[in-house]
Amino acid sequence: MKSVNYKIACGVVATLAMCWSCGNAFLDVRPSVRQRVPHSFTDYMGLMDNITTMNNTSHALGMMGNDEYYIIDAYYNIFPSYIQYQKRAYTWEREIYDGTELYMLDWNEGYKRILWSNLALEGFEKIKNGDVSTEQLNMAKGTALFHRAWNYYNLAQLYCPVYDEGTAKSQLGLPLRLESDLTLRVSRASLADTYRQIVTDLETAERLLPDYPEVVLRPGKGAVYGLLARVALQMGAIDEALNYANSGLALHTALLDFNAVAFDQAPTFQPKGEGNPEVIFMASLATLSNLDLIAYYRQNPDTALMDSYAEGDLRAKAFFREINNGMKHEYIGSYDGTSLSTYFTGIATDELYLVRAECAARLGDVDRALADLNLLRKHRFESGTYEELASNDPAEVLGWVIAERKKELVWRGTRWEDLRRLNKEPTYATTLVRKVNGQEFTLPPQSERYVWPIPLDAVAAGGYVQNER
Repeated sequence: MKSVNYKIACGVVATLAMCWSCGNAFLDVRPSVRQRVPHSFTDYMGLMDNITTMNNTSHALGMMGNDEYYIIDAYYNIFPSYIQYQKRAYTWEREIYDGTELYMLDWNEGYKRILWSNLALEGFEKIKNGDVSTEQLNMAKGTALFHRAWNYYNLAQLYCPVYDEGTAKSQLGLPLRLESDLTLRVSRASLADTYRQIVTDLETAERLLPDYPEVVLRPGKGAVYGLLARVALQMGAIDEALNYANSGLALHTALLDFNAVAFDQAPTFQPKGEGNPEVIFMASLATLSNLDLIAYYRQNPDTALMDSYAEGDLRAKAFFREINNGMKHEYIGSYDGTSLSTYFTGIATDELYLVRAECAARLGDVDRALADLNLLRKHRFESGTYEELASNDPAEVLGWVIAERKKELVWRGTRWEDLRRLNKEPTYATTLVRKVNGQEFTLPPQSERYVWPIPLDAVAAGGYVQNER
């Protein structure tokens, strides 16, 4: 694997640090002219290669709200006051903020990455001919466009309604900041325009990026196709999702045989996707501290989820280990593998196979759907024990694929997205239930509480219309 220089000049970081501080985030802050600003190709590419920022993701609220885990009362009751919003998110309260929050991981970090992408895009436009090759400049522009689209998509899954073609033009989307001037007041765009911007950025990135990046910490065409497939699924564009999955699988076909995985280590997989042929684009959600609610995810996987792994399914070992003398399980299966509290949220080949299988089943092509589903599952079961699934019923096959997504893509941030889009279908609509200190909390399908409120400081600084819950 070729090495890439990820160093960034301290002056560049100092300039940008002002733009994403707490309080009013970056919306009303202009960097001092006395501070150094990025000016060279190396500086701007350094922003994109800052993996601590650009390869982190806005999935925290979705992971707090999904049904992959539960929190025992003893942990729930000891959370400190500065992250009380996480407790309220866990039980899907209508109001989760009280104005005392120190830092909002998803919104602030997401828009910081968008700001950096805009800075880089503007900087790349200033690069003179001959300073770098056309190939390098195209790669750089494509990288920044991908990151902008990636962050807008992830933010849309938290702060926007589920996409519906009939209502998308009238529903609120995100503030679309497409330049780095922080003094500009940007209102919330429509949901239709938000998704249109995401797709436009990705289509442009696809023309600029190489088939295969130097490292999986940078996007290539496969990452673009993987994200476009996610976008298309959310939009209900099944034919398009199928085409994007096909394009991604034309570049990346490898699956990891779990029979070759060592189950005597935690995390199970190597840091940053090292040696894992499935990883197409490495991105992760890292917890802020050991006191964060999401740091406890891994210790209490949902019991129905654990029961769904059949005899011989090696994912039960690869993704989880027994703790407390077998009394409960702990998640150890992130494809990031840096630590137990760093969750892989990027693009991988297994997801592309599942997207293609779902689309094929929805279009009535059971042979294609079963071929992909069985291929993936065969790589997950003990050698010689797997019995292939067989059916002529598209609805039954689709049900298998949906169930497989929950077992395979566990703790990747995609479960919240799946719940949102699948709740539109009566067959897959799910009522989520929490029990805390003897009290039951529910989240019905298509509830307004599937759209998280925008942080209060961002609403105040930007003048945004708040989401109704």
